Amino acid sequence: MSKVAVIGNTARAIGAVCAADLTLSGHEVRYAVFPEHKDQLPEVRKSGGFTVEGDAKHLISKKTGFARLDRICDTTREALKDAAAVLIEVDIHQLEEKVSAMIPEFARGAVVHVQSHGYWPAARLTPLLRKAGREDVLVTEAPAPTHAARIDGAVVTPKGLRKGIRIATVPASRSGEALAVLRPLFPDFAAASSVLQTGLENLNLIVHPAMVLPNVGGMERAKLEGRKFGFYQEGVVPAAGVLGDALDAERKLVCEAYGVEHTPMAKAIEQYYGFKSDTFYEAMQNPVYKSFPSFHSDIWREWELVDLPYAIVPCVKLADQAGIAVPLHRAFAEILGVLLGVDPWNCGPSLADMDLEGSPEAVKKRMLGSN
Repeated sequence: MSKVAVIGNTARAIGAVCAADLTLSGHEVRYAVFPEHKDQLPEVRKSGGFTVEGDAKHLISKKTGFARLDRICDTTREALKDAAAVLIEVDIHQLEEKVSAMIPEFARGAVVHVQSHGYWPAARLTPLLRKAGREDVLVTEAPAPTHAARIDGAVVTPKGLRKGIRIATVPASRSGEALAVLRPLFPDFAAASSVLQTGLENLNLIVHPAMVLPNVGGMERAKLEGRKFGFYQEGVVPAAGVLGDALDAERKLVCEAYGVEHTPMAKAIEQYYGFKSDTFYEAMQNPVYKSFPSFHSDIWREWELVDLPYAIVPCVKLADQAGIAVPLHRAFAEILGVLLGVDPWNCGPSLADMDLEGSPEAVKKRMLGSN
């Protein structure tokens, strides 16, 4: 049994489903949310935990039913006390702010896993921990979160469990330390080569841009008509497949420049969901995606305001410093910048902020922890 702190729960319900699933697996779970989500706690506190409904195949515990949490906490400090493993679900725009406030609260030697679709969290947070003198704390990241779920009050319904998740630390030479803590919780976890792999395999970097651009008009029309949009149903069009394969070919060049094994989109979907296909368009037919509900028609704006600064632009900047042309990714950054009304090149962390600046060989050496 592990002592686990689960901090945060956004609309994706990853915090809630992980807290419930790990409890059903027999772990001691303390649960807290950030202040802006404190209205979620009364129902959970009243019941003492979460009721898990739906298909148990989407859970590590393979159990549904009532998950009584060890403690429902009012503060992160209370939840983090003596917790060897920490799972964080947070608005990725607020990652540095939220984690910086918790740095003094982490237990000695804690392993902190950020449950997000990549976005370089270990690369972004490790310099902050180093500056604070907390190099004992390890942050791990992955290309995608483990779970997909829905929540209604204190009722959690799992919708998917990704397999073959690979995690990375900075430097990668410390991944074994992290896996020793995380594998009792997530037995399927394995080590990625480095954060260069997890960052460049960000599932939303691969999926969202190619899907969004051909569908902006349809989503805008849906908004004007006051209806939702089936992004993973009516939005799966051949043009998205063409763009997806072309963007994937560009990403492959960046991966190769930094010594990262390139996982094509179709292979990633097979790895995570067991659905075999050969192309981006075919991969988007997978039943997990098809099971997702329709989204409000402005969802693309929310997604791309994250993907643009934390996925697309870092990919372009890594390509630039390696002397590689990625015209499609650059064009997507410029177009999305116009549509969203932001400067794409100055709305997120720099490569220097993440210690990713330099020649590919120098960056690779730092991220691996090579001497």
